[in-house]
Amino acid sequence: MLALMGAMEEEVTLLRDKMTISDQAVHAGITVYRDIFQDVPMALAQCGIGKVNATICTQMLIDLYKPDALVFSGVAGGLLPNMQVGDLVIASHLIQYDMDLTAFGRRHGEVPGQDRMVESDPKLVQKATDAFDTAFDGVDDAPNLMLGTVVSGDKFISDAETLRWLQREFAALATEMEGAAVGYTCRLSSLPFVVVRGLSDTAGESASDDFEANLHVVCRNSYQLLEHLIPLLETANAN
Repeated sequence: MLALMGAMEEEVTLLRDKMTISDQAVHAGITVYRDIFQDVPMALAQCGIGKVNATICTQMLIDLYKPDALVFSGVAGGLLPNMQVGDLVIASHLIQYDMDLTAFGRRHGEVPGQDRMVESDPKLVQKATDAFDTAFDGVDDAPNLMLGTVVSGDKFISDAETLRWLQREFAALATEMEGAAVGYTCRLSSLPFVVVRGLSDTAGESASDDFEANLHVVCRNSYQLLEHLIPLLETANAN
C-alpha cells in the first residue's frame, strides 16, 4: 500500500480525478480515497494546510492503512534567485524553521532529543528523480529539478528579510508548511517517505499574487512527476 498526501484540493485533484475510486472513508475529518492506480494499491488524502493537519493525517494513514511508503506532493516557495515558478524540488532533508529554542542555546529548527533535520528515504528520492527524468524527457520548456533541504513552518513567506534568513540559516531551497511534520511523523514509525514540491512563487513581496496565479500550472508539473513515480513504486516498499 502506498500513501499519498497533499495539503490543498488543487494538490490532490489531478491524481484523484485519474483514480477509479474503489472505497472512500472519513477519519478525523479527512477523506481517504483508495484505488489500485497503475497496479499500485494506494490511499490518497488531502490533509489541510499546516504542520498540525499534516501530522494528524500522516499518523492516521499509518495507523489505519499500514502503508509501505508515503509520498507528499504539493507547492512551495522557492528561495534561490535562479529558481523559476514551475520548477520542482525533491526534499532530501526537511527542517522546522519555526521551531525556536534559541533561548536555551539551541539552533533554530533543533528539536530536543531529535535531529535538527529529517531525511527523506534515499531510495524514494532516487525514484522521484528517475520519474522526473522520464516525465519531462524531451519536453519543451521543461521545469528544472533541484534536490536539497526544504524548510517547513506555519507561515506563508512573502518578505525578502525572511527569505534571506531561511537561505542563510538553513541553506534551504524552498519553504512550505507541511513537509517536516510529515517527515518526523514517518520517521517515528520507520516509514519511508519523500516530499516533492512544485514552486508556485519565489517567497518574495509578490508571493501571494504569484501563488494564486500559478497554483494550477505548478500542480500539473507535480502531477506529471507523480504519474511516472507511482509505477516505480509497484511493490510500494521503496525497494
